[in-house]
Amino acid sequence: MAWEGILEDLRFDGQHAVVTGGGRGMGREVALGLAQRGAHVIVADLNGDNARAVRQEIQDLGGTAEAARLDVGDVAAVRSFFRGLRHPLDIVVCAAGVIRVKPFFDHEEEDWDALCRVNLKGTFFSIQEAGRSMAARNKGVIVTFASTSAYVASRVPEIAYDVTKGGIRQLTISAAIELAPLGVRVNGVAPGTILTDFNRATLDTPEKLKTVENSLPMGRVGTPNDVAGAVLFLCSPLAGYITGQFIVVDGGRLGRAG
Repeated sequence: MAWEGILEDLRFDGQHAVVTGGGRGMGREVALGLAQRGAHVIVADLNGDNARAVRQEIQDLGGTAEAARLDVGDVAAVRSFFRGLRHPLDIVVCAAGVIRVKPFFDHEEEDWDALCRVNLKGTFFSIQEAGRSMAARNKGVIVTFASTSAYVASRVPEIAYDVTKGGIRQLTISAAIELAPLGVRVNGVAPGTILTDFNRATLDTPEKLKTVENSLPMGRVGTPNDVAGAVLFLCSPLAGYITGQFIVVDGGRLGRAG
């Protein structure tokens, strides 16, 4: 590969992409990044207004996009959505997810079921439908969203979330092995503390933010754009021989003991 032309491999002209959970946060940043580099992006989100707002952002920037309301925890809806798309898919990013902060003894069955429904079941059936479509063409890329919570406990108590993210990590690895012979790559990102709406709510004082920043080797929390960069790399030909792997985007958190 000629390194002078490396940025050319971060173009997605003529490709069609779906981003679940694309209406806000990290999913929104991924959708914008793909569109700014030439992809036609279908922004899918449980909140249809958010999906339409991101579609408008993309169009205002000169890109092309569609918006769809999608509950990834509804298997029938997931199947109908993917099978009803007008164009073959090149890229699917599974960024949809939910989180609940509760101490271990306060978790109820409903909490467990709600997180498993969206995070685990939603990701599995999104991968299954995307993979089915891509395998028919012997090409495609899928990127999932786990978390550093798939490796270590979260900084706040959210055990059901941690378990589902660990499940997504293994789901990604296992799906990658099955789909590799069919021409489909499956990888994931594992974000650490990223400045999303959720983390802004939990880091709601300068003191709390400073404490977290001081615990990170890079001295700052991440941004959605930090995560989007890793996703775009995994979607690109630059990662053409990578499957079943995760990029941890955490400012060095996992490398620091204690």
